[in-house]
Amino acid sequence: MRDRITTIIEHWFIQEPVLFQVLCTHELAPNTQMACPIRSGKRRIEYNPDFLREMTDQGLEEALRTEAIRILLKHPYERKPDGCSQQAIALGSNIVVGDNYKYSALKIDKPADYELPSGMAYEWYSRKIQSMLPPGAGGEGGEDGDDNQKQGQGIGKGRNDSMDDQFERTSEKNQALSELWDEDDLTVALINGVIGGCTSWGSLAGAFAEQLKASTKAKINWRNVFSGFRASILSSRRKLTRMRPNRRTGFENMGSIRRFDTRLLVAVDVSGSISSESMSYFYGVINSAFRYGFESIDVIQFDCGVRVVQSLKKVMREVLAIGRGGTSFQEPIEYAHENGYDGLLILTDGYAPEPWLPDNMRCKIIWVCQDKNCYEAHHHWMEKSGRVCTIELR
Repeated sequence: MRDRITTIIEHWFIQEPVLFQVLCTHELAPNTQMACPIRSGKRRIEYNPDFLREMTDQGLEEALRTEAIRILLKHPYERKPDGCSQQAIALGSNIVVGDNYKYSALKIDKPADYELPSGMAYEWYSRKIQSMLPPGAGGEGGEDGDDNQKQGQGIGKGRNDSMDDQFERTSEKNQALSELWDEDDLTVALINGVIGGCTSWGSLAGAFAEQLKASTKAKINWRNVFSGFRASILSSRRKLTRMRPNRRTGFENMGSIRRFDTRLLVAVDVSGSISSESMSYFYGVINSAFRYGFESIDVIQFDCGVRVVQSLKKVMREVLAIGRGGTSFQEPIEYAHENGYDGLLILTDGYAPEPWLPDNMRCKIIWVCQDKNCYEAHHHWMEKSGRVCTIELR
């Protein structure tokens, strides 16, 4: 079996240089225990000889091509959609590959198989598939855990009995397909190097090649911003105590200790321009904050004023949005300043007048835009008052 695979890869050296180069960054390894024919991740391409033995040479080449394209898109290493199960991200990845590349010998999922539109992003397809999965299907969720996963399960949009049967039949295979997927910045940099140095794209379409080139540009990942946010707003409060000697005079005077505490306010835009899908994912972002060390979080909803104030000590399972009017950022910024918060996270589409900051405001701000288009439209003025990132809904 390894000889068959080697023959295909050697053929790619001339005909498919970019596929050849990206496969050379991975170790080829047999795995008779996995439930799928071939998969990638953790710098390996694993194959099950028992499954591949039944494939024709053309089918085997297309299976290898699928994994090479998946690696070029960096699905196993960079873009793991939050709140999606292993099954959902595997299907989302397959749909993107099937939507962009034609196959003759290999059956791969396409958007039409799930009554979904063509031309959408991997994250979008994964979340749509997650919403179609029957309750309890798909195994464990993404890195945001079960609570985010439950937000997408059992919604019932686009589901029918035949789809449920299809999900059940392919569940084990799809979970195995994405089992090795995990974020790996070093491998992402290596793949970007292959893409950046490529001058011949072989059979890959020109538009697809441009998409790969665009993917190498620096992106702002809200999770990376969020994980460092707590450290940046960590406030220390000095307290005098006789249990510790003074550094200069010993026990003649009181020493001091510093108690660390962080007060975070999350402001959720509930104006009429925010879709229900965006609202659901906004609260998924809020739930993920507990994974970054925040013991409690204050949440406000705002449109043209502050509508709802909540203090959370655990993840939210149900969300009720009140407002749906116009948008003003001035009210949540003043609320954070007046109530002495250390950090303010604003989840929004950005369509409102630029706010002004109160004098002596110490509260640090992160603007989280709902998608790339909103980020491109508003980051130039948002960056004047804080950091800006996007959650890429579509």
